[in-house]
Amino acid sequence: MRTAIEMRVKKEYAQTQLNEDNKIIDGIQKFILMAQQHQSLRPVLKDAAITIFRLFPFKEITIGLKSPKDGLYRYEEILGHSKSAEQAHRSLAYTYEEFFDSKDYPAIRLSKYTEFALLEEQPFLENEKDTYNRPIMLTGVRKTVYNFVEGDYFDIYMYSPSDEMIGWIELGATKDGNIPSMITIKWLEFFASILSLLVQKHSY
Repeated sequence: MRTAIEMRVKKEYAQTQLNEDNKIIDGIQKFILMAQQHQSLRPVLKDAAITIFRLFPFKEITIGLKSPKDGLYRYEEILGHSKSAEQAHRSLAYTYEEFFDSKDYPAIRLSKYTEFALLEEQPFLENEKDTYNRPIMLTGVRKTVYNFVEGDYFDIYMYSPSDEMIGWIELGATKDGNIPSMITIKWLEFFASILSLLVQKHSY
């Protein structure tokens, strides 16, 4: 009986590897194992950005944190951007009030953890256009409700146990040019909650 059960469960386990959710679970497990080996936050953030790129449909990933020194929010890890766009990101700093200013940064609030900014609402200031890889495309037109265009982005927030927003993951440019599924966003919220624990371990 044991042999029959062993064959059955091993077969089912192997089949689950083809499932997209299991691919994500395996990827997150590998990220956690790698993160535990790091003694500082910088390589953790780098691994986090690479993990997001590999597991999810985004080509442009940035991770920002609140500085314990001055309380300002800055971009710390940048992946998938040109050198000029990366430099533009690193020149920026935000207060909490500026970060959540719905007039300057209008967005669709999906949950406590996620906002979805649309190009049509111009969710950026004039001095932030250089943070985009293709700023000339910020005048583009969305052809269908499924398209994800230059100027669109998701912000996924990280919180401390005291409910302080300590960082965020910003995501742009999907690999297939479409808005990702909402289950993808839920997975990214889960990933952000894990990353927030690691950030606090190293910084707070």
